[in-house]
Amino acid sequence: MTVNNFIEAIASKLAELWPDRKVFVDKIPKDADGNFFVGTIETGQDKKLGRRRTRSYQFEVLYFLKTNDNMVFNAWAESMFDNFEALDVVESGEQTRRVILSGHEARKDEAGVFQFVFDADFHIVIAPEAYDPMESLEQKEELK
Repeated sequence: MTVNNFIEAIASKLAELWPDRKVFVDKIPKDADGNFFVGTIETGQDKKLGRRRTRSYQFEVLYFLKTNDNMVFNAWAESMFDNFEALDVVESGEQTRRVILSGHEARKDEAGVFQFVFDADFHIVIAPEAYDPMESLEQKEELK
């Protein structure tokens, strides 16, 4: 699973919850009022035993308040807490993986931007290095 897989899953869930709002992922345009932005704050990886790794991603969802918008912060935050407990992320093709999210926080600032932050921690096993077992074959030629 890549960071892009997570961003697509987050954007898809936001579009499902609020179909009348746009979700931006590359950059925040000038006319973002009333819409969402999904971004990555931090990523990390810890090495475990052998080929096992633990990856940590931290994401943010920004909502840009529209003037005279009826979507108040408390209702928005409650909806985000309720709907972002877990995330179904497409790994490859039709295969999805459910990731439990943690570290949820909701904030609002004076400029009319609501921020929702959460972490996604999951375990992976990296593929073994490809090698040719015949490469290290010792051959002896003997005459009998």
